[in-house]
This record gives sequence, C-alpha cells and structure tokens, in this order.
Amino acid sequence: MKYRYCVYLLLMNLIVIIAIFSYKNRYSVFFRNEQVPTNTVISYTKVKISTPKICSDDIELLILIPSTTWNFKQRDAIRRTWGNTKSSDAKTKVVFFTGQCINDTLHKVIEEEMALFRDVVQENIKESYQTLTEKSIALLRWASSNCPKVTYVLKTDDDMFINIQNLVNVLRERKPTKAILGVKNSHSSPFRDKGSKWYVSREQYSKDRYPPYISGTAYVMTGDIISALYNSTRHVPLLFIEDVYITGICREQIGAEAIYLPGFDSSKNNGKINGKHFEKRITGHHFSPQDIIQMWDELMRE
Repeated sequence: MKYRYCVYLLLMNLIVIIAIFSYKNRYSVFFRNEQVPTNTVISYTKVKISTPKICSDDIELLILIPSTTWNFKQRDAIRRTWGNTKSSDAKTKVVFFTGQCINDTLHKVIEEEMALFRDVVQENIKESYQTLTEKSIALLRWASSNCPKVTYVLKTDDDMFINIQNLVNVLRERKPTKAILGVKNSHSSPFRDKGSKWYVSREQYSKDRYPPYISGTAYVMTGDIISALYNSTRHVPLLFIEDVYITGICREQIGAEAIYLPGFDSSKNNGKINGKHFEKRITGHHFSPQDIIQMWDELMRE
C-alpha cells in the first residue's frame, strides 16, 4: 500500500507538470484562480462513477468536499491532516466529489486515485463555478442514499482548514436538530447588475431578498434533514449560487433553521498562516495545500 501511494504521488506531480507545460499557451478560462484548458477534446462519452464504501451506522460526522478534478494536492493535504480519521475522537468519513476530467490523461490519474483511496465520487458534471450547485446536489444525493443514519454532515471547500475536534465538541454540546449551521448571512439581495459574476435575473429569482443562508465555504447539516433537503432540490428551481440555493431557499422550503455557529470563518486568510490560531477556532478559508500541512503540524505540536 505504501509503495502504491508513493507511485501515485510521483505520477500525480508528473501529470500536473506535464499539464502545465503542455497547455501553457492554450489556457483561456480561470476557475478559482486556476487556469483551465478549454480546447482539449474529451475522447470518452461517459464519465465513470466510482463510489466509496457505504457509511457504517456509527458515523458521527460525514465530511463531503466538492473538489475540482485536478486538485490532487488539495485532496492529498486534507487526507494527511484534518481529514484524517485520527483528527478527532469522533467516527468520521471523508468523501470528495469531482466533475468531468478535461482530458484522458487526467482521467487515468483520477481513476488511480479512486482505486487507491476509495474516497472520491466522480460525477458527470462540468467543472465550472456555474455548476457548483449541481455538485452540491450530487453530494446530498450520495449522502441520502449511502449514509442515511449519519448524525451530522459537514460540507466544505477543499481550500479550508478545519479543526474537526473543535467542531465535534461544539456539536456534542449544542445537539442541534433540523438545522444548517455556519456563517449566517441575513438580508442579502440578488445582484441585478448584468456585469456581476453573481448576476441573477428576475426570472431566476423574483424576490428582492434572499432568505437567510449559510456561507458555502463550510457548513454543517444535521443528519435529520439530508433526505428532505435533497428531495427539495428536485422541485425547487435551480440557482447557480450554491449556498443561497441549498442553505437558503431549499432549507427554508423544508422548514429547517439557519444557525450561526461561533468558530466558523468564511473570510480569506490574509496571510495568517499559523496552526495555533485554530486551537479555539473551527474553520479558516483560502489556504494552499502547503499552508494546510504546515498549519496542521503547528497545531499538533506540543
């Protein structure tokens, strides 16, 4: 297993280097500050979906992470740090959700990753900011089908740093039910400026204000709403702004609460790379894989 893991890491880094140099002059789209080749032809017609093992009944915290297909280093950093099953005294499970590959080479590498770790679900969804809602619906569907008895579900981005033990302690103390928890946003209005990245037309959403919602960088859903929340997405009109749609509109549809949870932070790190900052905090946003590993070592250091 250790040998296969070393081979995988070597292959992963080689593919990233090849991709950067092979397509250096052919990038035209940016996704979360990463350059994406748009003129690569995908030669297969159907994405292979590989599903991790079904949850056991005693999973306390299921961690679901939307991740861009080629974010190998982000996923590896999470596995080695806060996503590791030994990061808390709770029974946890991590599952990553990716979209389509941009070429056959990356497709082969991610298949190897799936076979090695069995923690990646690949959906037939194009990698784009506009499809983040679709990916979140996919993870709700997977959780509803494969982990129906889970106590809590954490949905988080792959550039987050999270103190899982602190989160588990707070949830055990508060024992929330029928709720979504995290950084709460109230009184937000749709952007009606057509030049905005977040432009929403009256046809897409007619009201002048969004319902209260929880920031999509990281939020906790209580296990008792997962199936209902997923089912609501089957009839609530789709909105590409993922957190507004899932934690606002659909949450309101099923009568669940939106609750602010102290310790959550959705702002960028602003250069504050120090694991000791998370001794009492729960989440932090916008960290590189190197940052995550460094901060984890600092947090674990006596």
